[in-house]
Amino acid sequence: MLINKDTNIYCSFSQTPGNNGCKFFNSKFKENNINAIYKSFYSNNIEDSIKAVKTLGIKGFAVSMPFKTKILDYVDIITPEVKAIGAANTVTNNSDILTAYNTDWLGAYNFLSTLTYDLKDNITILGNGGFSKAVQYACNKLNITFSIIERNNWDLVPTLKGITFNCTPIEVTTQGYMIDGRPHTDTGITIANLQALEQYKIYTNVS
Repeated sequence: MLINKDTNIYCSFSQTPGNNGCKFFNSKFKENNINAIYKSFYSNNIEDSIKAVKTLGIKGFAVSMPFKTKILDYVDIITPEVKAIGAANTVTNNSDILTAYNTDWLGAYNFLSTLTYDLKDNITILGNGGFSKAVQYACNKLNITFSIIERNNWDLVPTLKGITFNCTPIEVTTQGYMIDGRPHTDTGITIANLQALEQYKIYTNVS
């Protein structure tokens, strides 16, 4: 596909940018003959990144930690799921009107829906940040009970049995089944692609 003056730009802003989004979105744009490109950017200042979005006319972007909560200070419209979760990972730009979405919870929801394990038992969620809150929201939608491990009771992690959902960047080991949400792991990539598909739907619908 030829990049030209009419090519729409989508991107992500992160302190640890990777290639997963570039591979996924550019492949989808090419597959569906959409005149758009996607690029990951390093950012340590989300306010400056927002200025770039408006200056360059970037149509949509993703944010990762630590911007998922901070981004809410700079958007114009907050969707209901973002209000409930308290964090966003996806933003669209329509004539400088920024709308915040959360597709993390949909990635977690769709992943958990496919598991053959008995989810009636309690899931233990590691961490209580933006991604964790999205997983909690997904569990509530699926009527899955859960408990949360934070810093004050982190010493329990090695003893955990059953299903544990790691929503932190820390490598951990438990005695049960681990859903590792870190983006470089097999399950993390699967969940990331599931939520990216929801981002793609948002981007192409708004555009």
